[in-house]
Amino acid sequence: MPDSAASLLFNSYTFLAFFLTVASAHALTPMAQRRYVLLVSSYVFYATWNPKYALLILASTVIDYLAAKGIHGAESARRRRLFLTLSVVTNLGLLGVFKYYNFFSHSLALALSFQLPLHELLLPVGISFYTFQSMSYTIDVYRGRSDLARDFVDFALYVSFFPQLVAGPIIRAVDFLPQLAATSRRTPEQIRLGLKLFMLGLFKKIVIADNLALLVDRVHQTPTEFSGGDLWISAYAFAFQIYFDFSGYSDMAIGLARLLGLEFPVNFRRPYCAVNSSDFWRRWHISLSSWLKDYLYVSLGGNRKGVVRTLRNLMLTMVLGGLWHGANWTFIAWGLLHGSFLIVHRLFKGLATTRPKLRQVAETRWMIPVWVLLTFHGWVISMVLFRAVSIDVAFGMLSRMFVPGDDVAITAGGTLVLCAALYATQVGEELFGLFDRFDRWPLLIRVAILAVAIWAMILLTPDTAEPFLYFQF
Repeated sequence: MPDSAASLLFNSYTFLAFFLTVASAHALTPMAQRRYVLLVSSYVFYATWNPKYALLILASTVIDYLAAKGIHGAESARRRRLFLTLSVVTNLGLLGVFKYYNFFSHSLALALSFQLPLHELLLPVGISFYTFQSMSYTIDVYRGRSDLARDFVDFALYVSFFPQLVAGPIIRAVDFLPQLAATSRRTPEQIRLGLKLFMLGLFKKIVIADNLALLVDRVHQTPTEFSGGDLWISAYAFAFQIYFDFSGYSDMAIGLARLLGLEFPVNFRRPYCAVNSSDFWRRWHISLSSWLKDYLYVSLGGNRKGVVRTLRNLMLTMVLGGLWHGANWTFIAWGLLHGSFLIVHRLFKGLATTRPKLRQVAETRWMIPVWVLLTFHGWVISMVLFRAVSIDVAFGMLSRMFVPGDDVAITAGGTLVLCAALYATQVGEELFGLFDRFDRWPLLIRVAILAVAIWAMILLTPDTAEPFLYFQF
């Protein structure tokens, strides 16, 4: 990532200065004009990465805005479909050119010995997020689930709002646009919650995720130099790194939006406490999971046309969801694996409904830890595919991870202890809702916890600021 973009990472002093400037201008501007402040700020934010690619967001915004108006005003179903097709083809075309062209060109060359010309275009930061978000608006207007935006400014701000522009959450127009028309002012409770969420996300990122990255990056740079035991530890470490990195970003984005008077839905809900693969995707990256369900799985037919087609639709949704993450066979394999997990769960669930004894055993309380651990370890194994640089490297690592007898390094063992502690915090939040209860604790305890957190962020922040993992998608 270029230095200009890195300078506006949420965990940088430059971004803090930028946000304080935006928040001050926002607070001093009359209510009716604040959306202009946010729109200009959002384009400035993105232009610090690459001013030319800010035109891509503008182009996608203009086309989808006009397409939605065309859908709304069309007098025939054919014209409505035509405008919808314009939106979908434009957005997927942008993704295809910038993100997947070289991948498919190279794969075609290997398969058919026919090489298409490659391009050297830089992948626009966050293109997967803002194209999905913009496209969902036209689909919702087509389906009658969303009203038209009041004007172009509202829609442009919806597409480009900077807190969640480059890594989500993916917000629906029906949730975002009505808030721009609201005249209610921010309450002290909103400001307090926004600050709490931002600080929590910052702690997750720089104290936990970035320190786990030191181990994970070292192992993945030279995976053949590490034992199978160390590869397991690296897999656990990456599972927690990506969770705390991405959920940290989501917390910070939601917190920043709160400070600017906008509310976003939760994007993570303790996914490592999921009892099966379906439950996992209701907890992990909820905005993307629900997007894939509503706009891809349902469009393919969902579960309406029999068991075989349902299983096919599950697999296609997960494979395309894997490809959404990146142009690499590792992501396709990752999607295939998770599609298989969903199919196995769906088949087991169907089998249990016809066998009362099996269902009784499966639903007993003592089986819950078993299902949680199985689901979690399925995720850990899949993340080896997700993180590896190539499919060959991923399969090489996985094959060595299942060879018994390797010793685990002491430093890696310490990382396992840390991951176990982090997993315990997930369980504690699931059972007791510690974060939600924080405001009810005595003031002295809250101040002490905040002081320790700030001390930890100062002491344990790595020398080099790490970009958020999902910036690359």
